[in-house]
Amino acid sequence: MIRNSLLALILIVLTPIALAAPELRTYSLQNRPADDVAAQLHQLYPDELSISSQAQTLIVRAEPRVLDEISTLIETMDVAAAQLRITVRSGNAGDSNRQGGGITINNGNVSVQGERKVITTRRNREQSLIVQDGQAAHIKSGSIQTLPIAISGGFNPAAILQQVDISSGFVISPRVISGQQVELQIMAFDNTPQGDLPAGYETEAVMTLRRVSPGEWVELGSTDTRQAGNQSGITYEVGGSRQSSQSFSVKVDVLR
Repeated sequence: MIRNSLLALILIVLTPIALAAPELRTYSLQNRPADDVAAQLHQLYPDELSISSQAQTLIVRAEPRVLDEISTLIETMDVAAAQLRITVRSGNAGDSNRQGGGITINNGNVSVQGERKVITTRRNREQSLIVQDGQAAHIKSGSIQTLPIAISGGFNPAAILQQVDISSGFVISPRVISGQQVELQIMAFDNTPQGDLPAGYETEAVMTLRRVSPGEWVELGSTDTRQAGNQSGITYEVGGSRQSSQSFSVKVDVLR
């Protein structure tokens, strides 16, 4: 009787362990590379599974409970990459100030002339580009183009871009987080060429991450230029100054 009771107790203890034994399960993806999904699953379950991937096939070893959760997750993960429209707005503003005076002598008559002229200009320009979720775009002097490969931060990130000149400007890499949020990875480049190195290969990059709503404008930065001069002669003097600035903003719309 005691022996039967012990056997029953052992079975009760071992049954959940047997049920929780790791299993292998294969998943076939339709829209996304298996490597991408595998990386996300590793982040969610760092110590609870082992996973291998090839093309669009995942092989996962984990407890049945975890495998059931993964089956549900894959249904939401295995969707086509979102189409994103990046719109860049560049604004140019300028102020030109000219002032001067002169003396004219004609047949003994002396006349004095004065001049002051102020010119203010404002101009905005927008350009759009459609990219895949996670693809990078380069913004420079108000123009925008896609980059063939992703880049990472650091002192010399431009070196792996081969023939793509990103010696200045901004590189934007948008990624959809949810229906209400887009993450923007923004790198601002400042060119400092040295010696015979190609432009863009000795480049300092400053990286920031921003999470914004789709359609929300984000300021990237601006540049200012100032010039002043003075010119004089026997009977005249002219002075002037010029100031200009250029600003950049970007927004991302999710097209799906």
